[in-house]
Amino acid sequence: MNQEFQHIKIDIKNQYLNIILDRSEKKNALNPKMINELQEVLEYYEENNSIKLILISSNSDVFSAGADLEYLQKIKDFSQEENLKDSEILMHLFKTMLLYPKLIISKVCGAAIAGGCGIVTASDIVFATEDSKFGYPEVQIGFVPALVSTFLINKIKETDLRMLLLTGVLIDAQKAKEIGLINHVCNNENIQEEVEVFIEKIISKTSQNSIAETKKMIYLWLDLEKKLEQATIINARNRKSEDFKKGLTCFLNKQPINWSKK
Repeated sequence: MNQEFQHIKIDIKNQYLNIILDRSEKKNALNPKMINELQEVLEYYEENNSIKLILISSNSDVFSAGADLEYLQKIKDFSQEENLKDSEILMHLFKTMLLYPKLIISKVCGAAIAGGCGIVTASDIVFATEDSKFGYPEVQIGFVPALVSTFLINKIKETDLRMLLLTGVLIDAQKAKEIGLINHVCNNENIQEEVEVFIEKIISKTSQNSIAETKKMIYLWLDLEKKLEQATIINARNRKSEDFKKGLTCFLNKQPINWSKK
């Protein structure tokens, strides 16, 4: 495949593929191009038996700061159909990750926000540095965290889910581990070593076929197919609301949003 990408890099070593988010100038913010590149790489290596595991990491001290401002500028004038198609792009990436026949690990250094936190949540195992931050601040700017809610609701307790999704609060790595959002907290100096030790153990001691079949089974038991499709509709519908327009306009103009005033 063409390994020259605009927003990501890939590195293959020791039977695993490292996908590196590579938009440091934009704090690895997600846009359709970046999402499509992630999708392309995952699909290309899906049946490659020499690759046993996927690692997603970043090239900077920010994992992903959410949505790209230029991309948000475009969606403010989208039609219902365009919003639906746009929501489906991220939905397909999450679906691919959740059903992927290989273990997916996220290595988080720094902030993982909104869609960036969605990528973390869709991963099977998460390692994070002590200074990492996690959150879904969509409600603070008039968005709805529809897609991520479909699988986050099965990952953490409902009380924690409501705290995260209904307030948009950011939490640190220790709190994220405490509630079950991530698996391991490491210091900055040894996170790569801990990840590599874990990867080596997984590759040598687990059946690749068993992992693939187990992930399919979990996806089926959680009934995620229908939920993800419904979430895209909810997401697209919310984008036509007055609160969405107000929140997006203020956010793009870097103006404070006072939701107590209409």
